[in-house]
Amino acid sequence: MKLALARHQRNALLSWAAEGLRLREINERAAQFDPPFEVEYLQLKHARKRSKTKFEQLREEFENEAIGEGLARKAVRIREKSHRHDLLNQIIAERSVSEDMQAVAGGKTGLLVKDYKNGLMAVYKLDAALLKELRDLEREIAIEVGQWTEKKDVTSDGKPLQLQPTINVYASEQNEPDQAPDA
Repeated sequence: MKLALARHQRNALLSWAAEGLRLREINERAAQFDPPFEVEYLQLKHARKRSKTKFEQLREEFENEAIGEGLARKAVRIREKSHRHDLLNQIIAERSVSEDMQAVAGGKTGLLVKDYKNGLMAVYKLDAALLKELRDLEREIAIEVGQWTEKKDVTSDGKPLQLQPTINVYASEQNEPDQAPDA
């Protein structure tokens, strides 16, 4: 039988649960607590239920903090993607001045990669994977800043359009046989 938790232990338990930690992670932190304690699933469930409003407030605080930090912030994501883009361009620049690439057609572009056929013969290929990654990063950055949108079909919900035939009433009236031709 587990002993009742002290108030500061119960507060720590609620804070960790609101943070989104699982029982195993909570017990890892609780073992480092002063004094250490251990929580069972039913205790965690009871603590959440008993302090529902406090738990919800703590969870909301943690969610708001998470939204304002790290990759959740648009500027940070853009900066990280731009940094990766710069690193890929650095690879291209370094390849373009490499001694191995100077005598190869297109080698000075930095877009070729050296490979070996049968482990012996050097073969130079366009680094399509690097170019794809550059394009993907450029597209993602453009999406983040609102300069790129995907085309979407908003009229037919992705289904083939059902076209209704139209009849040109005016043309059919002119060709009716009961009208006398102009003389």
